[in-house]
Amino acid sequence: MVHLDYLQSEFNIDLINDSFDELPLSLHIQLEKEMYQFNDQGNLNPQYFNKVYNVAISIFDELFGENDLLFVVTIVRSEHSLQRPIGVYSKYSKKINKYRLNVKNSKDENGKVIQYSLETKKQHIEYKKIIKAICNQDFKSMAPRFNDKYSSYPEIFFINKDFIYHIYDDRGAFLLFKDERKHEKFKTKYSTLLVGEDYN
Repeated sequence: MVHLDYLQSEFNIDLINDSFDELPLSLHIQLEKEMYQFNDQGNLNPQYFNKVYNVAISIFDELFGENDLLFVVTIVRSEHSLQRPIGVYSKYSKKINKYRLNVKNSKDENGKVIQYSLETKKQHIEYKKIIKAICNQDFKSMAPRFNDKYSSYPEIFFINKDFIYHIYDDRGAFLLFKDERKHEKFKTKYSTLLVGEDYN
């Protein structure tokens, strides 16, 4: 797959097995530090989720221009052979992308692993809905969400020539940069949201 060659040549990283925390030009961002998922009454807190959405989407908009090429890479684990595109692509990708999806099957110690890769542009995906679905995944009453019957919760990576952006759920995201200046720029801008203190 093209994105696998690209990741190896540009970032020297395996998305399935490697940890972003161990890499020098990475940032771990907590999307919201002041509020919690639930309010004092035990109900879901809409203010919390709105702040999480806004931060996650703002980072995406700052990273990716309208005409930038990017890979949307999704990793899922399933005991089944998935013949159709999972919801990330069937629901949130525009028709122009229909024949551009690549699929790679492999296995690890936990079972079957499927990697989907789409080379596209920001304007050709419903990225705001994808980001909200990632953040909502652990909360069944929230929408949008990913509801693929035969696969695990998807891990989604947005990849450009200079960085990788991975939102893992409502709690946070990882950023990996090739360029030290861009790393420092984001480290300074989002310093109040960084997890940990030992970033290079």
